[in-house]
Amino acid sequence: MLEEIKEKIIKNSFVDEIRTNMAFNEDAYIGLISSLGKLSNELKNNDFIDKELALYLYTIPQMIRNAYVSFDGKENKPEIAFRLEDAWIELDALVIDCLS
Repeated sequence: MLEEIKEKIIKNSFVDEIRTNMAFNEDAYIGLISSLGKLSNELKNNDFIDKELALYLYTIPQMIRNAYVSFDGKENKPEIAFRLEDAWIELDALVIDCLS
């Protein structure tokens, strides 16, 4: 089960679409949130976390934060900036839950 969740998280396109196209894919975001919630539940009974997965979990909120910060200083921020801020906060909380 853990390997399936890991694969879903790594293959999820949300972060890549933000990074390459600055496009907020709602379906990919919902899928990522769902997978992180499942991962959190799985890891509660597990003392070990795969290094590749841990690295990926660490980078997810950072990449979204960096995209959000790219809008700093702009007077009229586009809607995606506010969505990125919300996503960054939610993803960060979920990742912390997974790793704690």
